[in-house]
Amino acid sequence: MKTRWGQVLAVVAAVVVIGLVTVLLVANTEPGAGPRPTTTTTTRKTTTATPPPRPTLTVDSGCRTGQGRERLVDVPQQVTDRVNRAWERIEKWLAAKAPASARTLAPPATREAISDMQRQLGVPVPAELIASLLRHNGAGTTMRGFTLPPFYTPMSTTAIVDYHKMLCDILISSGHNESVGSWWHGQVIPFAQDFAGGNLLLDQRPGRKGKLGDRDEETEMMFDWWPATLTDLLEQTATALETNGVVRNYHPKVVEDGILAWDIR
Repeated sequence: MKTRWGQVLAVVAAVVVIGLVTVLLVANTEPGAGPRPTTTTTTRKTTTATPPPRPTLTVDSGCRTGQGRERLVDVPQQVTDRVNRAWERIEKWLAAKAPASARTLAPPATREAISDMQRQLGVPVPAELIASLLRHNGAGTTMRGFTLPPFYTPMSTTAIVDYHKMLCDILISSGHNESVGSWWHGQVIPFAQDFAGGNLLLDQRPGRKGKLGDRDEETEMMFDWWPATLTDLLEQTATALETNGVVRNYHPKVVEDGILAWDIR
């Protein structure tokens, strides 16, 4: 009797084992089942390359953003008179020949706005730029504004500050010593723009006496082919307008709807 029950239990155990094996085989052959997880884990060691350190300037950039004095230099009367006479001649010609450009000339800046501009630039503003801003605080914010030859639109006090800060930020973050004083310097003031990354500028570095020059995104600052000062440029512009003459080989012409443009001769 015991032997018979032992045989029965053995048969039952065998059936259970076969059933479990069948279930496992079926589960592992189901479509998409894939390998079954195990308790064994594999650790993959990853390495991250350390980026090279960014270069930093080791020379003085000249940038003193927000550190300028508020008191402006005194503007001699003869400077005011020359700048105003040049602007009067320009305004008269524009009103008669290019009224659309005439309308873009902004009202005067206040002395307070110019003083705040100087404080933010950290650069002494030369007397002739003060006199010019007291006549017109820029000439529009598009390429359709009045342009000094060949394509530079005078900037407002706010635009001058914004542009100067942007150039200083780029110069400092580049870390390239060789760019200081060639591509840009913090003691230079941009005062007109071509809306393509280029500017007319006044060099306020020691000994430069506000010399007039230009710059763009890809070349060094240039001074040799411009009139010596902003006042000279305004006077030569007025003469070119009145006589259909040239400034640096550019002569005036009026295009669509009374807009002043400059063409190379």
